[in-house]
Amino acid sequence: MFGSSLSLAQFYPLLSAVFILGLGVVVFLKKWDVAINRLFFIVTIVFGIWQFGTFMMFISNRDESIVFWDRFIYLGVVFMPAFQYHFSLLVTHSNRIRKMMLAISYILSVVFLFLSRTDYFVSGVYHYKWGAHTIAQLLHHFFLIFFFFYIFALLYNFYRYFQESNSVIERHRITYYVVAFAILNLIGGTAYLPAYKIGIYPISLIAPLVFSVLIAYAIVVHRLMDIKLVMRKWSVILSSVFTILIFAFAVQYAFERYFGRFAEFSNWVNLLILVAALPAFSSVRNYYYYLANKYFFTSLYDSRQVLVRLGDRLRSTLDINKIYGFISATLVSSFHTKATAILVKNIKEEKYEAAFNNGFQLGDERLFLENKSLFDRLFRYSEPIIVEELKTGLRPEDAAALDFLIKKNVAIMMPLNLKSETLGLIVLSAKESGDMYNEEDLETLRAIAAQSAVAIKNAELYEETKNFSITLQKEVDRQTAELKNANIKLQQLDKAKTEFISIASHQLRTPLSIIKGFVSMMLEGTYGQISNEVKDKLKKTYESAERLIRLVDALLDLSHIESGKIRLEMKKMDLAQMAASVVEELAPEAEEKNINLKFKDPGREYFILGDEEKLRQVVMNLIDNAVKYTKEGEVEVYFEEKGKNVRLAVKDTGMGMRREEIAILFQKFVRGSEAAHYHTEGTGIGLYVAKRLLEEQKGEIGAASEGEGKGSEFFILMPLYEEKTGIVSSVKSSISYRGQKIAGRLKGLIAR
Repeated sequence: MFGSSLSLAQFYPLLSAVFILGLGVVVFLKKWDVAINRLFFIVTIVFGIWQFGTFMMFISNRDESIVFWDRFIYLGVVFMPAFQYHFSLLVTHSNRIRKMMLAISYILSVVFLFLSRTDYFVSGVYHYKWGAHTIAQLLHHFFLIFFFFYIFALLYNFYRYFQESNSVIERHRITYYVVAFAILNLIGGTAYLPAYKIGIYPISLIAPLVFSVLIAYAIVVHRLMDIKLVMRKWSVILSSVFTILIFAFAVQYAFERYFGRFAEFSNWVNLLILVAALPAFSSVRNYYYYLANKYFFTSLYDSRQVLVRLGDRLRSTLDINKIYGFISATLVSSFHTKATAILVKNIKEEKYEAAFNNGFQLGDERLFLENKSLFDRLFRYSEPIIVEELKTGLRPEDAAALDFLIKKNVAIMMPLNLKSETLGLIVLSAKESGDMYNEEDLETLRAIAAQSAVAIKNAELYEETKNFSITLQKEVDRQTAELKNANIKLQQLDKAKTEFISIASHQLRTPLSIIKGFVSMMLEGTYGQISNEVKDKLKKTYESAERLIRLVDALLDLSHIESGKIRLEMKKMDLAQMAASVVEELAPEAEEKNINLKFKDPGREYFILGDEEKLRQVVMNLIDNAVKYTKEGEVEVYFEEKGKNVRLAVKDTGMGMRREEIAILFQKFVRGSEAAHYHTEGTGIGLYVAKRLLEEQKGEIGAASEGEGKGSEFFILMPLYEEKTGIVSSVKSSISYRGQKIAGRLKGLIAR
């Protein structure tokens, strides 16, 4: 026992149990469907039982409790031979004999589980300097025979697998497992010595922790590090732990020796030592790393210095061959590889060729890799490709490519990717020492590839620019001349089109005006009374003539605008009054469609400088379109003052528009995708003409919609002529047309 008060050593099994169980949960959750992960989780539970039972033995004062907790430990320990042997079969392979041996091991474990409850297994308590343990009886001897027999069987399985394997990675993996199981059974096996009255410090308690960490690392990490690198890091970590423990025990010893009269405070002192030791561990570990790197591992390269030197060299030249040489020299000096090569992708033949080779036996052939489908899959990601790992999950059609790589002694391939483009790849052979590439090597290789890809791309672009600048200039000159000629022809065609439209429009307007005049006279009764049926036909004829005249006017305006012959009579005018008169004119058409056409009176004048006839044409077009393209609902016309501008808006509840339609709506001969379903006679030039007319008068036009079926809003923006004055109150603030006549006829339609 360790005395009446709890010591740090007594706390260790409990802390170790919590850590080991946590590690087991992490490995289990990472890939719970993998058998080896599940078995490792079960083994950590056994270790947890062992460590927790040991902790309870440490704090027990009665022999009966010590016997109880020691037998509690054997609830898990009796299964350790079977679990370890099972683990070796999952790592290596199983056959009929091995499966039979595994079944026997589990059966014997169950037998010893029941026997461990009896006095024939353990009985009595042996007290020694560092604790207490039950005393082994006759059946315990047979358990040890069973235990060590299966440990030797486990090691034999690993040995045979190591001899049969040709994979460097698998050999390192087996080395990992052998080291872990050796620590567990050699150091952990000392836990049986007190059962035979051999007093020994319980160093066995550290074995489960070290074993769990090593095995967890081997399972979770897909690419194992070089075992020497791992042992280097573990030597630093263990040195740090032992330094902290020595310091802690020294403080505890000094307290008990010189302040023994304050023994009742010993637990608090132990707690303070533990709290101080946790943050001190990081500093001690960093110091040991410094000593190790400075005095014991000077042959290792400094990856940061390697990258800095390479970066300086790559920035010093744009000669592609020098760049290849710098990359190869850096790889050889850092990794001590036997051979290096840099492959580039032959886009025309879709193959990889050796642009630079240092050590690979290629003969006169530059061709290196022909299997496009395999390597395009592998090179998609900027990650090192270890040839040994390609053996797992390889497609049958890719076997020839893998055989070629093995035959050429290729160990690693690293893609030279820049964004989504694969420029080529770096190819490395094995190291001269025979050691595998560790994680630090692979991380450095990733960084070298990233730097190299940028340098190679820059060199290629420079080479292309240098070689083809003259050709490119000639091509540019040729294309420019063709564009000039095409532009001249287009201008001539556009001029001819404009002249044709102008002539045709003039020739059409006269007969249309005559038709409209005669139909109007007939409707007014100039030629006598006519029947209602004839009157309806004449009304439709009149509306069609009116619509065609507006179209001809739009075409004339279009031709005048594009020929630069547009004439505008700019004068001061009231935009509100003009809009009200347009609403009044279109009210009957809205009434026929049962659409609520509303004019929201601004209550004041909005004077602008513009061509009243042309602006009226624009506003008429906007309101007329809103009525035509609205099946039901309402159309509202309202004003907003925007700083020194006035905004006239026409908002409807009609068909609405998509965002991409709005972007092209004001181009020539463009209509919304659903417009033809509402109004089949549109031409798609009205909005274009409106836009050009407003631009000539320093105005703007625009549109907005929340989407199809959600209505639209068209607006024009014009600069105000002067500060507004005077408000006429005789006009209503809102005028609504729906199934009724226009009350008051808008008395003069002034000063809205």
